[in-house]
Amino acid sequence: MRYSGSNSATVFISIISVLGLLLRPLPLLRVILHPTNALTASTSSFSQPKYTTKDEQIILPNAIKAQVISSIPTTTTTTQRKPPILFLHGSFHGAWCWQEKYIPFFVEMGYPCIAYSWRGTGGTPAGDGIKKIKIVEDHCEDLQSLLDFLPSIILGDDYDDKEEEEQDLRPIVISHSMGGIIVMKYLEEMMMKKSNKKPNEIFSGIISMCSVPPSGNGKSTIRVIRRSLIDAYRITVGFVLKKVITDESICRQCFFGGSGDDDSIDMGDNISEEDIKRYQGYFERDSKATLDVTDLSKVLPSKNVDTNTGRASFVSNLPPCLVIGATDDFIVDEISNMETANYYGIDEPVYIDSPHDVMLGPKWINGANTLKDWIENTSFSSS
Repeated sequence: MRYSGSNSATVFISIISVLGLLLRPLPLLRVILHPTNALTASTSSFSQPKYTTKDEQIILPNAIKAQVISSIPTTTTTTQRKPPILFLHGSFHGAWCWQEKYIPFFVEMGYPCIAYSWRGTGGTPAGDGIKKIKIVEDHCEDLQSLLDFLPSIILGDDYDDKEEEEQDLRPIVISHSMGGIIVMKYLEEMMMKKSNKKPNEIFSGIISMCSVPPSGNGKSTIRVIRRSLIDAYRITVGFVLKKVITDESICRQCFFGGSGDDDSIDMGDNISEEDIKRYQGYFERDSKATLDVTDLSKVLPSKNVDTNTGRASFVSNLPPCLVIGATDDFIVDEISNMETANYYGIDEPVYIDSPHDVMLGPKWINGANTLKDWIENTSFSSS
């Protein structure tokens, strides 16, 4: 095709214009330290970034070098600031599991979001040669240290003691699976040590999703054995022998619903083979150290629970609480969810259409919307 002289000039000018746009300086993005699908700062050509996301290892006050992912809105004033959300993951997972869907969802609505990787994961290593982690001595101590450091994460350069006193920075804590029982043990330890703060002075809300119940996994394991020896086998080899890392079918069934080869499962509701392989890589990285089950058994059942009602002795000092179960949960059954609800003084759990990993896969939005509705319709009073 031939062009006239004037047309050639027009085309040349257009190309130069496009190149000029492509070569314009890009806004500086935060460095992402963890190899996941990280969310970066949302920017616009006509405005400042809506939020800033960091994935970093922070030295906590107890000297632990911990991975913390934070996504903090930058456009809200002090009076407009919404309560921060602290996400705590379960076994085989890390902070990344909240980063993929939930953090982008909630930070877009103006909620400061923080996700923490428990000690023993790839992001927060347990230390050379350490293969087992204790809930009370390690996880609960780390959680307290993280909470002490939280104001500086949320406020950044604006943080000082005066501003901390003037603002309500108590987080809504959202825990999943094993993370749920860590929160319970933290609350119990705090009350047993007669802390000068009550739970509602530390958290503005407590949300437990598909949590290990207050009594631990012992009773639920017996129920699984009675229900199906095949299911019991899959859960045992999946977690104890870590087959969720190497066996796609077991990984799907334990975390994501269905085995992947079941014709009755709508694959539109399941995750891709590519994502399964990616998640299994993360599971392997984040399970180098495991929970010391023997040590956990020493604090089970809880001495802080009323044996008649199943309620924690400090229910009257709790902030608003929510317990969520999943209709397609292969690991945590209805009895376990009800036990957790009783612990927090709730009449019954709220159920969502989801497998165990509520924060990942095609059905993640069901849990996110349930959380959103509850948070927006709950009055979080100041303490």
